[in-house]
Amino acid sequence: MQDKSFDDLVANIQNEILQQTEEEFGQAFFERWNNPQFMQEMEYPDTSASLTGSCGDTMQIFLKLERDNIVDASFFTSGCGASIVCGNTACELAMHKSLEQAAALEGEDVLEVLGGLPEEHQHCAHLAVQTLREAIRSYWAI
Repeated sequence: MQDKSFDDLVANIQNEILQQTEEEFGQAFFERWNNPQFMQEMEYPDTSASLTGSCGDTMQIFLKLERDNIVDASFFTSGCGASIVCGNTACELAMHKSLEQAAALEGEDVLEVLGGLPEEHQHCAHLAVQTLREAIRSYWAI
């Protein structure tokens, strides 16, 4: 049986991490980090892409389409919390858009939804959108 003081210590550390994350990155980031709704590999996507950014994070985006409209989107990343949140936000922005509308998304669109990110994490937004565009390009190339 674990010592109650150890359990309390772990709970306090976890709460501190959650509070610091929300303070540093903001509420929009925190909500998506705490519950990334689109984070899963998709079975039988109509198109997908995988890119590795300069930081070494790999982002995968999966799309299901109906008549050139995105009806489902998901992602997976090997990256940090910022990569998770940006992948989730890119999928969120792409949902129910035409391929042309989704291809026009920019990293700045992701950053705007999140209320910005610290400079050292902004590349994650661009990686997510580049991966989304690559999935769309792959579909158009068929």
